[in-house]
Amino acid sequence: MMNPQNIKTAIEGKVPSERLKIINGLLDETPEDANLLVARGKVLWSMGRRGEAMSDYTLAAKLDPDGPATLLIEHSNSIMDFFNPDLLNP
Repeated sequence: MMNPQNIKTAIEGKVPSERLKIINGLLDETPEDANLLVARGKVLWSMGRRGEAMSDYTLAAKLDPDGPATLLIEHSNSIMDFFNPDLLNP
């Protein structure tokens, strides 16, 4: 399993599409790496691809139940569940 710091160093300073390409390449080598799945989920979320991000978080949580993915799922669900009626009728 890759260290989150190593992942951060590998993708630092890159645009999201380049980050995704790097992480996908690493996942080709180790497809069941929870840290890589979390990293890819974060990149996908930043690109607005929330469904794919949630899928990565869910798989990462299954692989590493004590890892950060469980908390990311909770936070992501809270964000998606947010409803403000004032924003609908300005």
